[in-house]
Amino acid sequence: MHSVLSASGSPTAEPRDSRSKEAVITLTEAQLALLPTEKDVQFYEEHGWWTSPPILAEEDIEEASYGASRYYCGERDANLLLELGTDWKETHGDVLRQNDYVSLQIEELWRLVHDPLVAASAAKLARTPDVRLFHDQLIYKPPQVEPEQSSVGWHTDIAYWSTCSSRNLITAWIPFQPVTNDMGPMMVMDGSHRWEGNDRLEFFHEPDHARIERLIEGPGPAADPIPLVLDLGAVSFHHCRTIHGSGPNTSNRPRVALAVHMQDHSNRYEPTTGANGNKLSHLNDFLCRTDASGNPDYFDPDVCPMLWREERP
Repeated sequence: MHSVLSASGSPTAEPRDSRSKEAVITLTEAQLALLPTEKDVQFYEEHGWWTSPPILAEEDIEEASYGASRYYCGERDANLLLELGTDWKETHGDVLRQNDYVSLQIEELWRLVHDPLVAASAAKLARTPDVRLFHDQLIYKPPQVEPEQSSVGWHTDIAYWSTCSSRNLITAWIPFQPVTNDMGPMMVMDGSHRWEGNDRLEFFHEPDHARIERLIEGPGPAADPIPLVLDLGAVSFHHCRTIHGSGPNTSNRPRVALAVHMQDHSNRYEPTTGANGNKLSHLNDFLCRTDASGNPDYFDPDVCPMLWREERP
């Protein structure tokens, strides 16, 4: 097992290093029929987002929900040997929860992240021969709390990934229940992945949408954001430069989802400095092994495993 993880002693956890992380998975005819069509791919390229039909079985969602509950109760099948400092803890109270790298710690969430139909859909949308995990986030939006405690501010994912060489990373957003308009669904600014000047838009934790909108670089007044309402088993995908956020959850039930951030084939670590001249970093830089040059290796199979690779002759 990689040095960033330690086993918890769970009797049901299969050792990670006994699994083939490079295996090519052949989809069934029924699964192939659920992949994005060329028309869907063109839609994604134009709009920066796409929502699938239901592609996950109800039992898959139930299993993932069980894994999330285990995580929140403090159970672990493997433990990170690094304190992230970014995770929600019970002492934070009934607010928006964000917890990173949960698939490295909970078996049921590991299996969801490795669902071949989700990963193959992402690869097809991004027109890449394979996708690797970059990292994942379990997000819990509590119901009936103050708007500033459960809203997500406008941001682009790439704003947090400045050490990535590619600008073609893609996120699969997997809800654990149907997502209705009153639950504060993810909202996207249509076509915003083609706008220049927003690669540093990092306002995830800033709920004042109106204030952030004044900072967005765009072609003019933005159209109304599009809420991504989803049936159970459906997955939304968005480009790493697509501007997105969400409002409060006014329903009577929590909104829980797993965001699976995926790297396209070309992505590598790229040293980057901020406006103040300081070196920028991502949590992956402290978790991943290093390459021959001493840089973080975003191909590390324990932290950034291959999720999908197309069959080659």
